[in-house]
Amino acid sequence: MNHVIDIRMTEAALGGGDTVIATSGVGSCVVVILYDRVMKYGGMAHALLPHEQEPHVPTPLLIGETRVSKYADSAIRLLLASMSAQGSRSEHLVSKLVGGAHMFSLLTQEAPIGDENVNSARHTLEMLGIVIETEVVGGTVGRNVRFTCGNGVVEITTKV
Repeated sequence: MNHVIDIRMTEAALGGGDTVIATSGVGSCVVVILYDRVMKYGGMAHALLPHEQEPHVPTPLLIGETRVSKYADSAIRLLLASMSAQGSRSEHLVSKLVGGAHMFSLLTQEAPIGDENVNSARHTLEMLGIVIETEVVGGTVGRNVRFTCGNGVVEITTKV
């Protein structure tokens, strides 16, 4: 039986084995998943905004722990620090991005926050040398995400 960790917007968690990390209501936010292909575990963060104004050195998460992580760039650094503390090497990691929808595209002419969130995640992952394996981003609908930590499988349900 799977152990499910439900994270909310601005939260991050790590898991392994049969643990599933799930989140719902992913609109303009970006969900970042890091998966270690060798150690067979990973983490997920549901970030609300693109950039932290004053970056800090994150205290690593423990397996099964949940922590606030509001910004895409700092959420990725938190996941990487946490996985490195568990023995992961960055060359064994792949990432998956979900979200960045244009939820309010009819209401504003400004650049959509969803684009900014996804671009921040892409830039941070590139700077850290982590390959983006899969992206399901953009569009105008919300999504729910389930990540099975032991095998790296991500299930996405579209909400219309």
